[in-house]
Amino acid sequence: MAHHTQAGGSMKQALLQAFKNLPDNDRQKLKVLAVLLGLILLWTFNVAPALKTMREVPQQLDTFDLQTQRLKQMQSQALTLQKAPRQSTADAGASLAKHTAEVLGTGARLNLEGARATLTLTGVSADSLAQFLALARTQALALPIEAHLQKAKGKDAQAVWQGTVILSLPSS
Repeated sequence: MAHHTQAGGSMKQALLQAFKNLPDNDRQKLKVLAVLLGLILLWTFNVAPALKTMREVPQQLDTFDLQTQRLKQMQSQALTLQKAPRQSTADAGASLAKHTAEVLGTGARLNLEGARATLTLTGVSADSLAQFLALARTQALALPIEAHLQKAKGKDAQAVWQGTVILSLPSS
């Protein structure tokens, strides 16, 4: 170990001596080069990453705020659903039938069998299906338990959904 320190020390001494032996002009150039290298390293490893982080923070905060708002909405919806009075299977079925006719129209057929409902789709837009499922969840307290859907081209080359969705109704 002592040998490495001496070798390192003698190498340092040799470099210092070689530096001192250089003409003033060359020494000045090396000093400027060392300062520039130091500035480049400082920028690359300290300043640039900090500036990048400062630029990204507002966007990340906005994203986190949106996520927090969404989570609070979901929490509020969950609490509302928990506090909702229990609905009978017949009432839930009637609510589903109403929403099927209002939201999905002729593009869907609802078949009620006890505590299950089978919704057959024959060309329903994604927006209408999403709206129906949200109403089924919040109004009829029905949960989708199985879905077999296929995307197809409808009128005007707009995407529509075909297939079946099986919903579980609240039991009486």
